[in-house]
Amino acid sequence: MWFKRKHNEYGCPMCGRLPVIKGAETREYHESRKTTLTIYRLQCPLGHISTSWFSYPALASRQWKQLVDEYKEKDTK
Repeated sequence: MWFKRKHNEYGCPMCGRLPVIKGAETREYHESRKTTLTIYRLQCPLGHISTSWFSYPALASRQWKQLVDEYKEKDTK
């Protein structure tokens, strides 16, 4: 028996799935020390859309909501 996937309010506009957090590490070398930064972005599990890279997950979440709202506005026009 097949179940219809529920579309979430802030899920991907194309498939309705909630985003997943992708993290990556970057290394920066300065004169006397080495620092590692973790950067984050939100992405549709199927790869339809994604946000830019941010140093905090909250900023990526904010951009995800703006991106979904933009897609919704384009659909209503």
